[in-house]
Amino acid sequence: MTQRLLLIASLLIGLSVGVEAQTQRQVDSLLSICKPLAQTDIKGAEAKLLDFKQKYFGFPAELYIAQLYDQADRKGTEYRAEVAHAYDQTSLSLMSRGDMELYILSLFYSGRNDDCVAKAREALSYYPQSLPLNRYFFRSLVSQGRYRESLTAYENLTHAQSAILEHSDSVHYSVALTGWVRYLYQQGKFEEAAHWMEPFAQQRRQYGKMTDDVTMQLANIYIEWAKKLEGAEKEQMLLKADNILARRIPETTMNDDLFAYMRVQMVQFQLDPEAQKGTAIPAIMQMEEVFLKKPQLDERHKERLVTGYRYLMSYYFIEKEDYALAGQYAEKILLYEPDNEGALQVRKLYQKMKNNG
Repeated sequence: MTQRLLLIASLLIGLSVGVEAQTQRQVDSLLSICKPLAQTDIKGAEAKLLDFKQKYFGFPAELYIAQLYDQADRKGTEYRAEVAHAYDQTSLSLMSRGDMELYILSLFYSGRNDDCVAKAREALSYYPQSLPLNRYFFRSLVSQGRYRESLTAYENLTHAQSAILEHSDSVHYSVALTGWVRYLYQQGKFEEAAHWMEPFAQQRRQYGKMTDDVTMQLANIYIEWAKKLEGAEKEQMLLKADNILARRIPETTMNDDLFAYMRVQMVQFQLDPEAQKGTAIPAIMQMEEVFLKKPQLDERHKERLVTGYRYLMSYYFIEKEDYALAGQYAEKILLYEPDNEGALQVRKLYQKMKNNG
């Protein structure tokens, strides 16, 4: 009896193996048709795979469909939504590492950042060292504005298997860091903001990659921090901002006028608000130089020049009693604001003194 049961089991196993082998041959034959067909009729190839699934329950048609869309993707992002949609129909637990990586990439490039974060987090539980999974998890967090989380994700990315960072990784990191730093100093956490930003800015400058955004962020940290301080501590923070701006102005043509004005208005005028020390003179001279190189001055530039000239006029007239130099700056003011009352008074007084010998 036992021998008979063993014989029956053996026959059933053999039959099952035979059926599986026959099914695999059918799958191989189907794929040999669908792969070239997908290059000209992707929808037709998809239909054939789905039809086969109706006949053989459990056939992972969606995995093959996703791969076909990926292989047919000439531009690299043309069919990302279709690839992602095909993978949506399959559990991550049934996917290979390659399928997971392709799925997460496709979610990211089809703009589904919420799904990308959720699925990448799950996929990383299977393959924590995967470079693509870490990369698109990180980038999706940045796209969502989840900056603090994304900085941790970036650290994981740098330690992923065969980690070779792309330029876009650096761009996303810069966005994440500046976003996080902006949040910190807006919350009044200036020391923590500086702790994050200072080494990053130093590294950027060391490699000749200092940017206007980094300059703005670091200068703003010091400027806002200074508002909470008094005396020598306040002066120290403002001078840090001044140094950052002064170094960047000759390096950029995009925001040199903005940085020059920030240096005058937001830094030097805070150090010498009554125009008594004359310490703002180098910054005003730099601002004038930058502005006058512009092909055309708009009203904003003119107003800012007048602001600087008023400081100089007051300093030379009141503190230095150099009426001739004060008169020169009065004339510069009147070029842009002919009715400026202060400049008209200085002109009148200077002319009176000159006429009286």
